[in-house]
Amino acid sequence: MEIIGRLLVMFLLMGAACAVGAVCALIVYLLLRRAKRQSVRACVVAGLFPPAAMGYLLGCLVFSSILSSFLGTPDLVFGDINEPLPNGFTLEALDKMPEAGHIQKAGNSQFQVAWVGSAQVDGPLVLGKYDYTYFSKTDEDTGRDYFIFDTRTGEVRNFASENGLAAAAKTNIHLTLTPYYHAPRSPKQLISSALLLFIAVVPLVALSLLLVWKLRAFLRAE
Repeated sequence: MEIIGRLLVMFLLMGAACAVGAVCALIVYLLLRRAKRQSVRACVVAGLFPPAAMGYLLGCLVFSSILSSFLGTPDLVFGDINEPLPNGFTLEALDKMPEAGHIQKAGNSQFQVAWVGSAQVDGPLVLGKYDYTYFSKTDEDTGRDYFIFDTRTGEVRNFASENGLAAAAKTNIHLTLTPYYHAPRSPKQLISSALLLFIAVVPLVALSLLLVWKLRAFLRAE
């Protein structure tokens, strides 16, 4: 279902780009008419550039998603939440249920901590808060609102309040919601992401400026 939703979003973005292209073509036509010039090619290029640019950007996103597991580029199309934690653990969540994350070790299907709504890393410790959005809190869960997970031993300690968590962790608490938690990126991941951004944005900006310059020169030509 997530893939269908993303494909629908892509379809809507392409539709919006086509609408923008039609407006651009109309603007170019009016400018040419005012300058008493004619160029079907200019109108066609103006109309096709926005959907072509959108297609290029979506292609870059898909390409980034394909390479995400190898280069660490963002996976914005197909990926669920998957952020590394100390000692080989990961914080994971389905894209359709981002509030309900879980902590597990790579290659191990067993969850160490389930229903993680927010998290914070402090050395080898993972501090967090449970999320009860998708299931009702029972009597057995009384006092089970916050946790400390020791990635060295696999031990989980639960707490009833943030103050109790802070006292046990002996650190300031600044939990980040699971959908927005991002582990520090390695230099390789930062370089890959920056390179992808450069490839996605710079050619389009350069081409758009070139087209505007050519149109301006054509309108001013004798």
